[in-house]
Amino acid sequence: MRLSRIPHSELLGAPLPDPDDTEADLAHHLGLARFTDAGFPWFAPIGQRLVTHIRQVVRREMERAGYAEFRGPAVHRVETLAPAGWLERFGGELIGFSAPFEQYTLAATSEEPLLSWIGSAGLASHRQLPMRLFEFREIFRFRDRPQSIYNSRQFQCCLFASLDTDHTAYLASAAHAQRTVRAVLDRLRLRAELVRDEATGGFEFIFPYARGDRPRSRTIPYHRDAARPRTAEDDIPQGGVAMGYGYTHTPAFDVRFRDEDNQLRTPVMGTYGIGVQRCVLALLEQHRVAEGVALPAAVRPFDVTVTVQGRDPGTTEAAERVYRILLDADVSVVLDDRHGASMGSRMRFADAVGVPWRVVVGRDAAGSGTVRLRGARGTGEPERTLTVDGLLDHLALRGHEEWTAGPDRRDEEIGATA
Repeated sequence: MRLSRIPHSELLGAPLPDPDDTEADLAHHLGLARFTDAGFPWFAPIGQRLVTHIRQVVRREMERAGYAEFRGPAVHRVETLAPAGWLERFGGELIGFSAPFEQYTLAATSEEPLLSWIGSAGLASHRQLPMRLFEFREIFRFRDRPQSIYNSRQFQCCLFASLDTDHTAYLASAAHAQRTVRAVLDRLRLRAELVRDEATGGFEFIFPYARGDRPRSRTIPYHRDAARPRTAEDDIPQGGVAMGYGYTHTPAFDVRFRDEDNQLRTPVMGTYGIGVQRCVLALLEQHRVAEGVALPAAVRPFDVTVTVQGRDPGTTEAAERVYRILLDADVSVVLDDRHGASMGSRMRFADAVGVPWRVVVGRDAAGSGTVRLRGARGTGEPERTLTVDGLLDHLALRGHEEWTAGPDRRDEEIGATA
């Protein structure tokens, strides 16, 4: 990516709000996402890289846990939502179409369309259960008060579901879903509290967030168990990042399977979700440092910036060559070649989005074939003068050290497996 060729690049590296300012929209200040229409976010190229990396982590854990990915349409028939009473409860949030297409709506949920699709395939066998599926989806709901990327009118999420033979098997799938979400959060280095109800399988993962709408007292387990004891701490604002519960309207859809006695039965469905945009916000909240955010290696937008020092054409060409070599070596790299941006602004940008390595290409680079390598501010890394080959060797070594320096937990001990 070349910063000189993306929109709004002149705003990158601007001073950030105070870390203690809980009302600040950090995603906006970092240049990751912004709104031109109320509630509908644009993710800028750097923000979309972060989203893409989060989705890669989620997909890896979903597949490892035995979920099969599918992709549904972005438009549904309104009548598909009717059997479960969805229209009566949330119909005011639908974003529909005018005549002659008023029978359609943008996707506002997933369970009902998914069941309609599964039912269209005919009867299933008990040998196909548990059936576990997932998809990445854009959800559209016209909320009265959208709030940044946390609660926007269009939001990205991973929706997944399980179909089981009976309630006991569903509870096992719900526990499996909880372990899968925990595996995702572990990979993202996100801290979240699990609130669950073992009797119903309902759960939510919540994280500290001053502007959140999911204190413990408003989570699914508390909502469905009025007798659950409550304390003042249960009303402290939190943000919700994932949830799941048993879906009770499956009998309203033509989804059946034959059991071991060849009898027709209705499967028990569990429905679950991980908010991809909320993962973005939680990462920004939990990995905030004075200069910006220090994101984990698995999701940060870039590992290296190549920065042009000066305006000499030869220097710019040398920087482009270094950038190209790093790209060809599969290094996650960005070229900061913005015209008119000061070196201070370029270093602030690298600090703000947590790029750990900065390659500075100066006037002498074209003649000497060397570059200067700097670590992130505050790391104590000495500046090094390296050849390009030496640069590649150093980045490979330090990258390996970072990826292998995580918690001492074997891969199979994290999360759920198929």
